[in-house]
Formats: sequence, structure tokens, C-alpha cells
Amino acid sequence: MLTTALAALGAGLLIVPRLPRLRSRYDQAALCPITGKPALHPGDERVKVRLGAWAFDGAGSGATLLPWSRPRVPTPFSRLDIPPEEQNSAHQFGYRLAGYHQLDERSRLGGLLYRIGVQVRPLAWCLPRSKHTPWDDAWFDEVRPSQWTALESWQPRRPTLIVLTGLASAQAARMETQLRNTSRRSEYPIRLLVVAPHP
Repeated sequence: MLTTALAALGAGLLIVPRLPRLRSRYDQAALCPITGKPALHPGDERVKVRLGAWAFDGAGSGATLLPWSRPRVPTPFSRLDIPPEEQNSAHQFGYRLAGYHQLDERSRLGGLLYRIGVQVRPLAWCLPRSKHTPWDDAWFDEVRPSQWTALESWQPRRPTLIVLTGLASAQAARMETQLRNTSRRSEYPIRLLVVAPHP
């Protein structure tokens, strides 16, 4: 009985360094999530496979040996430009990467349990992320001044995909610079996908 109590106490102490992560929330001042479900057309599977390979390349496993350690992220930041005709495929890919389809396919109770599981996932510091672990997402067709300000202090709470659609090249370059700076102090990978307008 005493051994069990000591083991439980030890496990409790181990998760203490991870508890602040449970308070992390999606930063709505800096980011704006995808709106609406993707079009019925499933998109080009080859494009989605390419996007997946790009997003996960160098993202790291998210696992650490000790609960207070920072996970290794070989490629903290990466940018990819795609043409407008691949935007629907990108939408399909991003929707699934962020796990929204999981909520579509579950009951209300199942969706609630799924959300709880995602929220407590940071406590499992020693387990590697799977390719089904949801990422955060942000989709910009414009960036308001208040968002630029908020992005300066934004810190990812999980791997994050940020998509720019139709923004001028100067704004895309500014976003890249900002996210590169953020990635240097982040323990999660950041991926910037730019749907570049035709020249």
C-alpha cells in the first residue's frame, strides 16, 4: 500500500513541470482558424502527400526523456509556396492535419472526449506524437495590424500550420521573418504554407 502511494506521489511530481501546458489555449488574437469544411472535391492526393511529407519533415517526435526537457525539433521552421490551383488540396490537408475531421466523424460525447484527450496530451512527455495528433492551424487572407502585434509575442502550444492565401509577397516575407524568429524559441515546429498568386 505504501509502495503504491509512493509511486503515485512520484508520478504526480513528475507531471508538475508539464501542468502549465494544460492552460495553453489557441491564441485568437494572433491566429485565425480555418473556416468551414473543405469542398466536396477531395483534392489531389499527390499534393496532399507532398504537403504531409513537407510538414512532418524535421518536425521531431515531440518526446523527451524528462518532463522538464525541451523536445528536439530538427527543422523548427519551413516555408512552402504552392500555386492557387492547389489551394483546395491544401484546404483538405490542413483540415485533417488540425483534426477537425475527427469531430465531424464522432458523436457529441465522442468529440468531447477527443478534445479532452488532445488537451491532456502534453502530460505524456515521453510518448512520440503520431501522425494523427492534431496540429494548430491559422489561415490568413489578410493580416490585421492587431494580429501583427499579437504575433510578436505568440508562442505555439503545439505543432502549427499557418497558411497565407492571396497575400502580397512583401507580407508573406514579413510573416516568414516573424515566424522564423518565433521558431527559435519554440519547442514545436512551425510550417508556413503560402498560396502564391500567379505573377
